[in-house]
Amino acid sequence: MFVVVFYDVPAKRTELYRKLLSRYLNWMQNSVFSGDLTETLYKKMRFEIKRVLEDNDKLAFVSTKNRHNIDVELLENGISKKDDSHQGSGVL
Repeated sequence: MFVVVFYDVPAKRTELYRKLLSRYLNWMQNSVFSGDLTETLYKKMRFEIKRVLEDNDKLAFVSTKNRHNIDVELLENGISKKDDSHQGSGVL
């Protein structure tokens, strides 16, 4: 499955989530990670997150069974970049 995770947590906890999510997904930009995971790895990642989750932590998970079912467009420095990762070498 293809997964995107966004988080909004207190500044002192951003490093914790960055390290945890980096073990499973690719860093896209501040507080955003994405990548392909098996169902087992997805459940393991969520279990680890639930173990460290505190009251002020907010995370959003977006998933699709197949990365071909989602279009991603990134804007950087005013330039639009269409994600061509369906072939395996794009940003996501």
